Amino acid sequence: MKNKLSISGIACHIFLYVIAAAMFIPFVWLIISSFRPNLDIFKEPFAIPKTLNFDNYIAVLESQPMFKYLFNTVFVAFFATFLNIVISSMASFVLLFDFKLKSKISALFYIGIFIPTNAFMVPYYIMINKMGLYDNLWGLVIVYAAINLPLSIMIVRGYMTSLPMELMDSARIDGATIHQTFLQIIMPLTKPGIVTACVFIVLNSWNELLFGNLLNQSEKSRTVQVAIKSFLSTFSADYGHAFAAMIICILPTIIIYVFLTDKIIGGMTAGAVKG
Repeated sequence: MKNKLSISGIACHIFLYVIAAAMFIPFVWLIISSFRPNLDIFKEPFAIPKTLNFDNYIAVLESQPMFKYLFNTVFVAFFATFLNIVISSMASFVLLFDFKLKSKISALFYIGIFIPTNAFMVPYYIMINKMGLYDNLWGLVIVYAAINLPLSIMIVRGYMTSLPMELMDSARIDGATIHQTFLQIIMPLTKPGIVTACVFIVLNSWNELLFGNLLNQSEKSRTVQVAIKSFLSTFSADYGHAFAAMIICILPTIIIYVFLTDKIIGGMTAGAVKG
């Protein structure tokens, strides 16, 4: 039995190493290629540069207002996350109570996780135009908050349901209103779940391209993902500049994830441990 367990453990480790390599090697190649001229990438795609050449990064920052695009992306990600968390927290709190349509409303939210975002392209395009928010960052804020709502409700509600309901009963006995119970008791205790949801929403909003390209057409409201796409077109492709822009775009998300890894794991597993 021990031999079987050890063999299965070794096989599991090998499998995990292979998966990690499959994910890590392309990222390393991306970093290396970002320091190479476009012509060299076409000639020898997998060659290692002898010297670090920052010309691609300098060209990207000089030819494109990347800091403006980064600001737009941060703006959209921040306010989309804030709006999403406000709505998902209140919805999750309401779903703690028993009422007639509770199961149907819960099912409706969870079904949204399985619907591909591509299916919302035409409805969102028409709605954003009708609202006068086309080519406007606030239009993206609303869309990103909405498409991430099923996921955030699943995370936040999963954590809220792990809390002992006696807390709400005690608050009611002590004379706390429903608003006080929500803001002063439930929300502070749900902080790990909220942080987890925030990280996922920020990452999804930061990396989203489809609606960023669909709902904006000018530089004033362009996000960084749309800016990267501009380096690659049907008739020309400047991969060196595109790779440098990708690294500039990826770094903030890596930093966020590294510093919040413990909170993400804690928020995802707390619901299974409690109760």
